[in-house]
Amino acid sequence: MSYNISITRNDVPADDKQAWEYVEALYNADSGEPSADFVELIKKLTEKFPCICDLPDDEVDDGVWSDGPLVNNAGDRITVLGVVFSQVENVIPFVIETSNRLGFVVFDYQTETISRPSGSVNHSSKPSSKGFWQRLFS
Repeated sequence: MSYNISITRNDVPADDKQAWEYVEALYNADSGEPSADFVELIKKLTEKFPCICDLPDDEVDDGVWSDGPLVNNAGDRITVLGVVFSQVENVIPFVIETSNRLGFVVFDYQTETISRPSGSVNHSSKPSSKGFWQRLFS
């Protein structure tokens, strides 16, 4: 299990409950084909934290991402990234800052926060996402 976040473009509803529903709908509708803007985001993230696929064999266990190649997590509407729990404090703030700077919204399932490019962070009760998690990990 890893610490998972979703990253979307900044066209999510302003209302947090609607935003959580929207991000689940994006996941269900995504083609799985990586869009250029998500690929660029992943490129910026991996400049600081390399993909585990790019690490030498003896350094893979020290990588911060829970899977790879990381670009395979990018879709045309949403990107879902997993971070190993021991690296969350180092990685998540950088992911949020970088994503927001590029105009993306970050959904953090563990803390139930939405980090928007405007700098506002909303702690909200998200709708039940049991179906989403079952689809993500099946």
